[in-house]
Amino acid sequence: MKQNLLFTGLLLFFAFGCNKEDDIIPSNQLQGKYEFKLEKVGNNYEMDFVNTLDFKSDGTVYGEAFTTKAGTEEVLGYRYYFNGEYEIEDEKVTITSTESFHNNLMDTFFAPKSDLVYEEGGMASEEYFIKDEFQTLQIICPANVNCLNVVYKKLN
Repeated sequence: MKQNLLFTGLLLFFAFGCNKEDDIIPSNQLQGKYEFKLEKVGNNYEMDFVNTLDFKSDGTVYGEAFTTKAGTEEVLGYRYYFNGEYEIEDEKVTITSTESFHNNLMDTFFAPKSDLVYEEGGMASEEYFIKDEFQTLQIICPANVNCLNVVYKKLN
């Protein structure tokens, strides 16, 4: 009798214990647009550098880096943009670009988006720590690189 009750209990648990609608899927929590802004750069502190990452539910990501007039939303030009894919594992997201376009002019901070040049092989993959319940992404800097403390914040 006890075995029948145990078997029935386990059967009920597996049948009703998990509801796919209630399951938390990390890619759904990550989905959306994130932004990092470096303010007042340039010779006269006249520009802001803005980087965005837009995560889609299908595992793809679109990223772009553009320059705005300091303190405004006026886009002066672009530094790069890319299309890629992402994976989430152990509270980290890894981004691998599939195609990327860059500003090849060394003497300027930006160019028109149409003037950016395709980069064969895409960009190197990047990893970010997922923090604050998917509200911020902090870059994981490789040991041999001097990185800024780049933190992307989710836009609502």
